[in-house]
Amino acid sequence: MITSPKSVAISVVIPVFNGAGYLEQTLMSLLAQEFLDFEVVCVNDSSTDDSLSILEHFATIDSRIKVYTKPNGGNAAKAINYGLKFASGRYFMYSSQDDLYSKDLLEKSYNKACELNADAVIPNLVYYYVDLDLKNKTNEIISESQNILTGKEAFILSLDWKIHGFVLWSMQTVRNLGFFDYGLNSDEYTTRMLFFNSKKVVFSNGIFFYRQNNPNAITQKWSIKLLDYIDTNKKLVDFLNGNGFPKVEVLKVYKSILHDLIRIQLILNKNRKLLTRSVAIEAQQKIKEVFNAHRTEFNSIECNDQLSLFKLKLQSKSYISFKSYCKLIQVHQFLLKR
Repeated sequence: MITSPKSVAISVVIPVFNGAGYLEQTLMSLLAQEFLDFEVVCVNDSSTDDSLSILEHFATIDSRIKVYTKPNGGNAAKAINYGLKFASGRYFMYSSQDDLYSKDLLEKSYNKACELNADAVIPNLVYYYVDLDLKNKTNEIISESQNILTGKEAFILSLDWKIHGFVLWSMQTVRNLGFFDYGLNSDEYTTRMLFFNSKKVVFSNGIFFYRQNNPNAITQKWSIKLLDYIDTNKKLVDFLNGNGFPKVEVLKVYKSILHDLIRIQLILNKNRKLLTRSVAIEAQQKIKEVFNAHRTEFNSIECNDQLSLFKLKLQSKSYISFKSYCKLIQVHQFLLKR
């Protein structure tokens, strides 16, 4: 059995709720790391499936796996804050219960952090689909001569996710800020704030495999809490306006709001038959209210080409055109599956 020191280089914190389907793969991926000086803080959010037994089994195999159970409720951010109380690492990394790591991810990220005295290290990211080709999303926006960013530069790039948020962070930065826990995706707001509060952001060649086709993911099922994505972006708008950022950066966030609204509408359409009529009507009304509240900003979004401009007009001209656009996307997705 591998024993863990009282203080480690990296704490990987994993919120777990009914993740039995992929949890074992995630833990095996971490235990296969070539870098050994880390711990995995697993926060079981009172799962009702076999998640806890899987976690406890791995904890008996390797003492670097630490298991803590909290009462069910809240979101991933609440579980992360709970896990931070037990984390001893000098650096912090977040993982979902279904993501995977290349064997050298922790080693390369940690070495880069130490070498450049960085507050944040961004590995490469791959969108991972079971039984499908991998779609690689590297940090191609950063040239070899520009591999160090200020926190503010990284913050701006993160507004439309030109850089991703699965980052090795200085634990001191994380503890100073904490994770905002107001809603379903408040961790995305935290990620932007962590970038903003970092002094130096760098990149490594390790790979974070971000699972995309987990049918049990909370974002694949209808919940009125999906509208939390809109609230997060509105908080970002308030932050940008309150800190003197130019309009072009604010419009990036409104573009994200529109894209989130389309995604939420598609999830509602997909799950409509499972909902009662009153729930479906209420959900549709809330989406309509959000769309109408921001239609002016949607129509101000800048486009780089005529095709993007045409699509934007379909999406944002009116609420009717917005719903029609979503229907077209739904039909297209159906035809692709045939």
